[in-house]
Amino acid sequence: MKTRVVILGSKPGADIPEGEAIWCANGSIGYYKQEVSRFPKVVSVLNPDMIHPKVRRQGASGREFYEQQYRMILDSRPDRMILTRTSSFDLVKGELDAAAFEAPVSAISIYERRLLVGRISGCYDPIVTSDFFGLPNKTKIRYAGSLASTFLKRLLDRKKDCGSAFRPSTGILALALAIDEYGHDADYVICGIGLQKRVEYLDGRNTAKRALQPHVYADIKVLRKLARRYSLFTTEPELAWLISPLR
Repeated sequence: MKTRVVILGSKPGADIPEGEAIWCANGSIGYYKQEVSRFPKVVSVLNPDMIHPKVRRQGASGREFYEQQYRMILDSRPDRMILTRTSSFDLVKGELDAAAFEAPVSAISIYERRLLVGRISGCYDPIVTSDFFGLPNKTKIRYAGSLASTFLKRLLDRKKDCGSAFRPSTGILALALAIDEYGHDADYVICGIGLQKRVEYLDGRNTAKRALQPHVYADIKVLRKLARRYSLFTTEPELAWLISPLR
């Protein structure tokens, strides 16, 4: 029987099945602390901005939200933590050490992240889908400028990042990292990751409308590719058109 690896996001009301390992994206390890504690192996995949000192300083916008995130992360007990950027690694690691956070902490660079997702799925960012061309002209022009800027910057430095609309989310990165570790020897179950209202459930204070929601089109394309290559399942009804529902 294959190992079952659960990939958990922060969407409310996640249906989390049993499994041998769980890979938690961002704050989900705190939101679902009790459910996560059932798993023999727990990995936290975290955007370091979630716990960076700058977002928790006095007077910072959303300070209360990020302070709550920080406390939940400190209270979590993963077997290891992987930060999704290497920039400010020493600062964030120092903060965690000072707070007696015991799990080993490592980081994956922006460039390593891009290569990993590309190797696992065949999709290298910036990821542009056919959906982009169906957007209103004003929106297309705006985001085409972002794409052009990325390509120009990478002529000088191939390790430059791209805008969030054209790269996968932390949840999909967690999936890619898990696949890199387990390969075809595991079934992967995605829960707590959706495609709608992401800004609202990732950050309850920030409900601003965006012309192009971060990560959504890139996530769809990567998930579609991965579903053809690996044993992917989901407990999320809104992903059932992309991935086989878990029976």
